[in-house]
Amino acid sequence: MSDMATQIAEQPAQGMGEATSLSAWQQHHTTAVANVVALMMRKGGAGKTTLTLLLADALVRFGLRVLIIDLDPQGNSSIGVGKKVQLEEVPSLNKLGGKPAKRPTEPTVLEVIEADIAGVAEDAIQLVDWGYDADEAFPRGGPLRTGQIGTLGIITAYHALETEAATWRPGDLEKLATALLLPTEDSGDVAPNVKWDVVLIDTPPGGSLISIQAAKAAYHALLVTQAQRFGVEAIPDTLLLVQEVKDSYKHEDLDVLGLVFNEYTERSQTQGQLMAQVEEAQSNNDPDYDVPVWKGRLPNYTVVDKSQAAETPLSAYLASGARGERDTARKVCQVAEAVALQLLAGIRHPHADELKALWKQAWPTHQRSSVIEEV
Repeated sequence: MSDMATQIAEQPAQGMGEATSLSAWQQHHTTAVANVVALMMRKGGAGKTTLTLLLADALVRFGLRVLIIDLDPQGNSSIGVGKKVQLEEVPSLNKLGGKPAKRPTEPTVLEVIEADIAGVAEDAIQLVDWGYDADEAFPRGGPLRTGQIGTLGIITAYHALETEAATWRPGDLEKLATALLLPTEDSGDVAPNVKWDVVLIDTPPGGSLISIQAAKAAYHALLVTQAQRFGVEAIPDTLLLVQEVKDSYKHEDLDVLGLVFNEYTERSQTQGQLMAQVEEAQSNNDPDYDVPVWKGRLPNYTVVDKSQAAETPLSAYLASGARGERDTARKVCQVAEAVALQLLAGIRHPHADELKALWKQAWPTHQRSSVIEEV
């Protein structure tokens, strides 16, 4: 076990005292919930990180507690919320030739996995201040309920995860699940995941052991891919990966919630044909495409990339962006909110119906896109 892993295993929980609100599960005295969702697609660049950040933005504005677990060695979700992993030199851990080793200044998901202790995920959570104005109106980036902004937390990742994952054995693939889904000795019956309304795991492309680790810790998989040829062709491979986790890794409880299309261009004839092909395959009961396609396709707008580069939620552009940015941000936000509501329904969140009703009333008639009526 590394020094940082030993530290995280021995230290008391950090940071959680800053968040005073309870998740809806805790409010309903629930001690075990299936609220962990792994965003998956075997193709790189499919939009897993983009959807993770958009969902987090929507759910926090709904007033919920959202935890992101970054399980991609690129650490893009960590960067996107302003929590890029910082490394410090540790002279006492010199490598061969005298070169000082480096370790993260804060515990990451790698230290959580290495610690291999029930409930220890809680100790690595960093709270994120995304700069929301709690008094702003919802259509301008504020909360769905006035004054009620939710809480966003993250467990970060960086490149060392990829190196360490190459050494994992079958038993190691349970460690994130142990850390996240089992309570600590002093927390009673409440596991770390129960303290959050939704837990989103951002996964790397491909079918590596990191993806298996994520799937083993999740109750649900949400697929996301580009509305392009290679994106569509990656769907069967990803469904096969989920089935492999269920069968070969004995995780029968894992289910596929749905499929979200990313980078969609409404007037693209090619993309329209691809969507028609997917629909035809599903109507023919083709098992390679046996996944519900969710309402709402994420539009391909540059404002999404701009928000990620600025380490800010997309909803910030509803009020502060130029007029064109406000319009495109609104369209993307409404789709992300629709997907978030479908996710809440899929995990049977106790406030799903209430939030959906409030959301449908929140957007003025002249600003509504069709997805509001579809969901």
